[in-house]
Order: sequence, then C-alpha cells, then structure tokens
Amino acid sequence: MALDLRLMRYVIAVAEEGGFQRAAERLRIAQPPLSRQIRDLERELGVTLFERRPSTRLTAAGEVFVESARTVLAEADLLVERTRLAGRGEVGTVRIGYIYSAVFDTVPRIVAAMREAFPEVVVDVREGWTPDLETGLRGGLYDLALSRDVPQHPEYDREVLRREGLVAVVDEHHPLARRGSVALRELSGHRFCHPPRRLAPDRHAYMIRALEQAGGTYEFSENPVHGLSHLELSDLRAFALVAASVAGRVPVGTATVAVADDLPPLELEMVWRRNDGSAALRVLIDTARRLAEDEGWRDAGTTAA
Repeated sequence: MALDLRLMRYVIAVAEEGGFQRAAERLRIAQPPLSRQIRDLERELGVTLFERRPSTRLTAAGEVFVESARTVLAEADLLVERTRLAGRGEVGTVRIGYIYSAVFDTVPRIVAAMREAFPEVVVDVREGWTPDLETGLRGGLYDLALSRDVPQHPEYDREVLRREGLVAVVDEHHPLARRGSVALRELSGHRFCHPPRRLAPDRHAYMIRALEQAGGTYEFSENPVHGLSHLELSDLRAFALVAASVAGRVPVGTATVAVADDLPPLELEMVWRRNDGSAALRVLIDTARRLAEDEGWRDAGTTAA
C-alpha cells in the first residue's frame, strides 16, 4: 500500500495532542473526517494505532508507526528543502581548474567565501597548466577555469576576475632582495626563468613584452615544473616574474621585490562554457564577482595581494 504523508502528519498530531478534537483544531480540519481517515488507515494496515477509551493513546503498533513516520517526514522535508536549494544553486558541486599563481590568494578566498555563504556547495579545485585546463573545460572535467591564457572560443563566456602588478622573485641574498621595488632594467644580464611558451602563451608574451620595453639583455631559461621551488636562483643571476598575489608566499630562501615599471596589469580570467546551466556554477561566479568587487581585485595596477 502507498502511505500518504498527509496521513502520517495526522497520526502524529493525534499522538502529540492526546486526542482527535485537539489534533483537528491544530490541523485546522473537522474532527469527524480526521477520525474517519485514521480509521481507514488502520483498516488498510490491519492494526489499531490508537486506543480510544478511556483516553486516546497509542498502541504498541501506533508507537512504531509514529516513530517511523517522524523519520519519513523529516526526510521528506529535507528532500524538499535540498531540491529548492539545488534550484537556487545552493547545493551541488562546482569543479574549478586553476593556474598555479591563483592558489596563493584567489582560489582560497573564493573557496572560503563559498563555504561561508553556501556551505552545501562542494567546491572541487585542481591545479594545471592552461592547455590542460582548457581541455578539461571543453570536455566537462571543469565547470570553471581560472587562467590568463584560455584561447577565445565561441562556446566560452569569460570575464576578468583580477588585475595585478608584477613582482620579481630572486634569491634572498640577491643584492636587490631588500629593495622595496626594482626596475626590470636593473635585472639586465640576469637569467629570466619562466615556463615554456606552449604551457602559458599569453603570460609568456606578456613577460617578453615587459622585458623588451624595459630594455637590456636577458638570458632565458624554461622549466615546465609548476611552482617556484625548482628555480635555480642561488647563483644570484636568476629571477622570475610572477603576479603580485604570490608575494610573501614564495619558497624559503627566496624573496619578492615589486616591479616598478609602468606595465599593463596582469589579468586573471574566469572562463566557463556558455551553455552551462548549472545553478551552483552561477552562484559561484556571482560570489567571485562580489569578492572581486569587495577586495578591489579588478582595480588596474593592483600591486598587493
């Protein structure tokens, strides 16, 4: 037999009120129909749920029914609430792929903001080079990519999340390490350490333009390993250029110095599939937008994390 949730609520009301009349008043229905429907339910179940004389009280079967009915109703209420939350994007999973530099400040701040505002949304994050992020985005592995290099494509929506200045990473014993800022030309003759162009084409082009604008001559050293711990800076002739939000979070034995050159800001974008109708993704994008607004991330020339 199929049990009606409404009848479960009726039985619970009678049990809690200790009588049919008080339960009917609580339920805002007439007492005779209430009594009749519970009698019909007892007939279908083949058991008596209530002793009617001398006072209304649950039988042993009725106690089992009420206990189980409360569990079923609680689950039903939870089902309704979670369905509504899912419709509003407040429950579910969002998968983010991000480039290395976003891990220091941007990604943790987004995850924290989502956890505070929408605790039922799981934010799954994974780091990668841009070609892998774009492949994952197009193939459905990621719902959102945070990158500086995802190619333009008709199926993508995108917007700038953060604009930043540059800092130079040098060995802690480098003569410029204790300076508040440095002009790139002061690093002329040094070895510029950077990832291969194919892994971060826009970033690579940006850095090369910056060095060309600064003037001077530079050696170039490519390394495809993510992060900065692989840099060989101990000879005091090498440096890397990274987004300002990395400052203060570099490996032990290295230091960051702000780049004083007048350069266009380095832009970090959110990129997602245009036809992705995920409500949870929309919630995350809106949360990231509010965070960017509150923190001034989109202000051109930002030099601090």
